[in-house]
Amino acid sequence: MPETRGVQASEEVKAEWSTAYKYYLRAPGDRFDKKKDRTQRIDYVAQEMKLTRKQAKRRIRNYDAWQRNIKKGIVRP
Repeated sequence: MPETRGVQASEEVKAEWSTAYKYYLRAPGDRFDKKKDRTQRIDYVAQEMKLTRKQAKRRIRNYDAWQRNIKKGIVRP
């Protein structure tokens, strides 16, 4: 299945991942507690994009994986 990586997601979906990640980066979090920081940031993304927490978490995770695959040269940006 490696040959279909990055092909399955449409441009609209990738744009949604990017938007979610931008919200994630600008979200307020807890600087002193790493786990609580991530939780609060994901909650903020969910609230801003009007998604469930699980959907927001999945969009952030997909964005991270997509960027990793770009870095490895597996997919094109």
